Amino acid sequence: MSVERGEGGLAGELKAKLAGRVAIVGVGEPSHGDDGAGPLAARMLSEAGVDGVIDSGASPELDTWKIRQLAPDTVLFVDAVDFGGAPGDAALVAPGDLRAAGFDTHRAPIRLTMQYLESEIGARCYLLAIQPEDARYGARMSEAVRRSVESIARMVAEVLR
Repeated sequence: MSVERGEGGLAGELKAKLAGRVAIVGVGEPSHGDDGAGPLAARMLSEAGVDGVIDSGASPELDTWKIRQLAPDTVLFVDAVDFGGAPGDAALVAPGDLRAAGFDTHRAPIRLTMQYLESEIGARCYLLAIQPEDARYGARMSEAVRRSVESIARMVAEVLR
């Protein structure tokens, strides 16, 4: 993962941001190659025994009720996002930074969903964006994105232990 900012890189950012009760929401469509990064991360975290993991598929806005039930202090969305990096690069982004800093998803509702959750339940929301290589229908997940997801899942599981 080349997008490493701040003290300690991405791991340091996650440690600083993932506070209190944490919900992790995997977002994406596995039949669209690298867009399956979020669901893959959710599956790996669930298999690692991490609590509060939701695989929302392509519609995270439909799972706000599940997120509310978890009563999280922090919500981490994991999704493939084209931010102009190299395939597999990752960055932690706040809702207000999605468009302002060149981060944008193909799902208009994710920013609104994050803002809604911040407003309604007082949870801090972040997007862990993973740069896709190929998100076309029928494409296979690229090795760069798969390795990035594996690394991120290990990192998040370690931070939450």
